Amino acid sequence: MSVPPDSPRTRPGVVTAAVALQILLALFLVLQSVAGLMYGADAQAAAEAELADQGYAMSDLPEGTTFEGGGAAAWAPIVFAALLVVLALLNGAGKRPARILTWVVQPLVLVCGGFLFVSQALAATFMEAGIEAGGGPEDLDAQALVDALGGVYPVWADIASYGAFALATAGSIAVIVLLAVPAANAFFRKETPQTFIPGAPPA
Repeated sequence: MSVPPDSPRTRPGVVTAAVALQILLALFLVLQSVAGLMYGADAQAAAEAELADQGYAMSDLPEGTTFEGGGAAAWAPIVFAALLVVLALLNGAGKRPARILTWVVQPLVLVCGGFLFVSQALAATFMEAGIEAGGGPEDLDAQALVDALGGVYPVWADIASYGAFALATAGSIAVIVLLAVPAANAFFRKETPQTFIPGAPPA
């Protein structure tokens, strides 16, 4: 018969740090979505007011354009955050499939985070290009529109956005590395149960 291990494995600090980074990213993603849900209507109103000041209306923009933060854009990050928390907890419990899945997911998060960071930094440029490509007005002041939208959200929403970008990029790299160091390898290594043979001397 098999003899259980004498004591449970102790989770190393590197794994705890990786778990904390994943949970923090999930938290910031949820905060981003909450900000969009809370202030999306105000952002839409601010955009319409800025367009009116420039002599335009929402109908002048490409069909389907909206500045509200609801819908799939708000709920998808919340769903992903929940999955990320589950993955983090499984990593904390030393589940090998979770670590492998993390090595698949985190590089994708890194790429998406980098793309979103560039999109945020060049928001006016991307907005202007998108409006013009969709047949919207070419002389629209996109930067003024971006500024009007940004003025609606509180400081904590900006902190949530920058925190999410940092954790999605640098944090993802850290998680990948932390789960690959020798201490993590030993923690995730599958334990071979000892076999007890009656009459045999102790190993």
